[in-house]
Amino acid sequence: MNIKISIEKLKLVRPKENPKNANLKLDVNWDITYKKISNNSFGYICNLKMEGEFPTLFVIEGAVEFEESINHIPDDISQSILDSLFQILVNMITITKEIHIEVKDFPLAEIPAQKVAS
Repeated sequence: MNIKISIEKLKLVRPKENPKNANLKLDVNWDITYKKISNNSFGYICNLKMEGEFPTLFVIEGAVEFEESINHIPDDISQSILDSLFQILVNMITITKEIHIEVKDFPLAEIPAQKVAS
């Protein structure tokens, strides 16, 4: 059976400061809720909340579509969504961290003056 899992929305709320300790111990709570859309599809919302040294909230909304009619979501689908969520979360935390860029000898732009008709 073919299954299509899609992501429609992402929300990341992370602390402003990155933790200084490389060995973080996080308390992770997560849940996935499903809502039947049609005979062969469900919408889902997956929440991941981390507490401790790096408190973070991550939410994904999406859909799961099956080839044929289905009445409940198999457990391995939830595990697959959660695994994907963790991969996306690590990437998003990496790209949203504060980066300092030093620019040397920044070229000044000259804008020519124009006459305004009176």
